[in-house]
Amino acid sequence: MKSAIPIVLLILSSFALFAQNMNDTIVSVSEVKITEKRILQEKGLSETILDSSILAQNKTTSLSDLLSENSSIFIKSYGQGSLASASFRGTGASHTQILWNGISLNNPMLGQVDLSLIPVYFIDKAKILSGGSSLKSVSGALGGSIELNSLPNFNKKYTASFIQSFGSSKTFQSFLKAGVGFQKFSTVFKLFHEQSQNDFLYLNTATGDYNYEKQKNADYVKNAVLNETYFKISDKQFLSLISWYQTNNRNLPPIMSFQGTDREENQTDDELRLLAKYNLYSGNFKSEIIAGIIQEHLNYFLADHTETELFIHTNSKSKTNSLTAKYSLEYKPAKKLFFKSSLSYEHQKADYYDKQNLTGYDAERQIAEWYFAGHYEFSKYVIAYTFFRANMTDKKILPLMPSIGFEIQPMKNLPFLIKSNFSRNYHNPTLNDLYWIPGGNPDLKPEQGYSSDLSLNWSVKKNNFTLKTDVTSFASYITNWIIWKPGEFRYWQAENIKKVFSRGIEFSLSANYQINSFKTSVRTNYSFTKTTNENSIGNTDLSVGKQLIYIPVNKANTLFNIDFFQYTVSLNHTFTGKRFTSSSEEETRHQLPAFNLINLSFGRKFELKKIRFDTQFKVKNLFNEDYQEILWRAMPDRHFLFVLKISIL
Repeated sequence: MKSAIPIVLLILSSFALFAQNMNDTIVSVSEVKITEKRILQEKGLSETILDSSILAQNKTTSLSDLLSENSSIFIKSYGQGSLASASFRGTGASHTQILWNGISLNNPMLGQVDLSLIPVYFIDKAKILSGGSSLKSVSGALGGSIELNSLPNFNKKYTASFIQSFGSSKTFQSFLKAGVGFQKFSTVFKLFHEQSQNDFLYLNTATGDYNYEKQKNADYVKNAVLNETYFKISDKQFLSLISWYQTNNRNLPPIMSFQGTDREENQTDDELRLLAKYNLYSGNFKSEIIAGIIQEHLNYFLADHTETELFIHTNSKSKTNSLTAKYSLEYKPAKKLFFKSSLSYEHQKADYYDKQNLTGYDAERQIAEWYFAGHYEFSKYVIAYTFFRANMTDKKILPLMPSIGFEIQPMKNLPFLIKSNFSRNYHNPTLNDLYWIPGGNPDLKPEQGYSSDLSLNWSVKKNNFTLKTDVTSFASYITNWIIWKPGEFRYWQAENIKKVFSRGIEFSLSANYQINSFKTSVRTNYSFTKTTNENSIGNTDLSVGKQLIYIPVNKANTLFNIDFFQYTVSLNHTFTGKRFTSSSEEETRHQLPAFNLINLSFGRKFELKKIRFDTQFKVKNLFNEDYQEILWRAMPDRHFLFVLKISIL
């Protein structure tokens, strides 16, 4: 398996050497061009756009797979079909905010999003904002934010497509899209179904026997429907109505080390998301009104079969409701000046009850937030911006959250950019942190983070070759970090204890070459993240100065793609460095080893009259790597997937 690493490095090195040779031979500046024209309010930000080609290649995957294979974000997965959360620049899952068409998807109780439940098929546009740049869209994203958006299509009169996939472990996926678009009206329906027996073989390293076993009680079913309806009231007025309903039923497998009798563990999730958005354009002004409702129901059941009966540990139900209203106004008085301000209100309500243990809580809170942004272009080569967010949660006003940044092109004739940002941010405790019984702490303070980053960006185009590189260094210091630790009453309690220092480097490169019907591209991301605890929690705490658990120091991925006439070949390599499962790092047995995953796919497309067929064959985990992302959680071995897409042209 390790022999695959030099191959990927060789590919990257060849592109780097080619780019270096280009730089050495550039004499005529007129041949060097900036390949993207960005609007003023996007300049200077630390952002990554997952373009349409990446989304198209990953239509049958989840958001967790998309981010893991195409960004520097570390995805912590409990197994195929199970919970997957994001760790952004060494922060926790709740420190990554997920926005869908301007409203937050983060669960008020848990503070996070299960990324394995979001199908890429429902996403038209995806953007990642890192560090302080995330204040552009939301507060509380101490690591960063991810924006998911839908886009209207008024031009295409009829659209219809169907995707069917068949895979290992009796995995089936179905995707259906149908819609119409006219000059002033557009609507589209998207349906999604996925089911899997999920009974793959895995190497059990927990018992000491190192035997291959088949995963049990891991089957799942996911169903979802999305409707997007758009009205063009006039050339300056637009109305969007979007609804998304999804239901998921998942059996959860026992961990490798489980030695008991048969266990039943099941989770069902139901989510309803409704959104209305009104846009008005008037001269130099643009206003937007958003209203959204999100309801989530989660049922969890855990029981063991004994010799005489079924012993139930947990039988719980939780329900959350989030109501969001937002008004924003943009004003561009001149070509070089841009302002934006917004007011938002969110009402969160949670109701949890475990009828087996007779425990639970119900709580609600209200969050009001004001936002202001200003962007100014001093010259063609220098821009600066500033953001401010003021937050009031349940009548408690948080300190002002500022962010300031700039972008400089130091040499007029070279498309080389320097970007930097400095910010302060606050993250509210989750409702579980505050009110969970037992252990919740209503006196918790918001987590406070200071962050900065410095980015060097180079983008050139010469003939049929395009190259973009970005190197970013970052640092953040977070105080009042909330952790759950054993208390004096024999249960865990939430407290503001930790101080965490996160720093590192992110590198990205994309290169494209096209001539006639031949096109090749390579995209790579690498992150070095050192995230350490900076204070002692108790007299026996050995975690000071040590890497936080489950945060890899090194993570990288590379996508190599070739298109030739009607054929496509793609190779994806993802490397995840070792992770510690104990905060003290004192023993090898508390480490999860590094692993490499190689995915290979072949595609062929052809047309028959007005119907287009796209076929794809994927081999995932090509070299059959045995690995774990979470201790004792089985991950799939080599598996296959065949995809057929039929589209009406």
